[in-house]
Amino acid sequence: MASTKPGKYIGDAGVAKYLEEYKSQTPFYVVRMRVLGALASPNEDLLPVMVMASFWPEDAFPKFVTKDEAEKFFATFMGLWRRMEKLADAEGTLLSARGKLSDLDEAKEVLLKRLEEIEAGFIEGFWGGQDDMKMPSATAALVDGLSDEATAYHALLQDVEGWSDYSPAMRDALHAEVIERDNVVEDAMKALLLLKEKANETAH
Repeated sequence: MASTKPGKYIGDAGVAKYLEEYKSQTPFYVVRMRVLGALASPNEDLLPVMVMASFWPEDAFPKFVTKDEAEKFFATFMGLWRRMEKLADAEGTLLSARGKLSDLDEAKEVLLKRLEEIEAGFIEGFWGGQDDMKMPSATAALVDGLSDEATAYHALLQDVEGWSDYSPAMRDALHAEVIERDNVVEDAMKALLLLKEKANETAH
């Protein structure tokens, strides 16, 4: 089967289904951002398999019955890893689709998703389980900025959770703020990925 070739990407829906099949509690939208964060990390010891293991609680990593099953599993996630490498190089949109925030439920869902994409996704992937890392001041400033944006999304979510009304004017203002914050987050993530790329070029 094509999906068993090393590194062959089986698609977003395929990986999401795979996560569900192997009982991961990490949503796909967080998984993809965690990979991106790892790709931007200055931690040279951070390996794909370590990031992969973080999608499951400690001591809950899947156990495989056969060698073929294990190979297919690792090929699936290496396919995702390479897909995210290509996405980072293409300078396309990194965050998940925003939607129109048509009603309060959708607005809350988008804000929560953004918070999780930044904190549990990119930032966690960047640190890779480390509490401290040596990094350039520009990299540290960008990561701190992302943490600030996560805090801002959390505060915004708390505000929206208290709303009982959702007029078109409120929706438009919220939509504009989310677009603005998304752009700041995207720019910071792309800058971190670029800094990592330049560091790799210098190292070689």
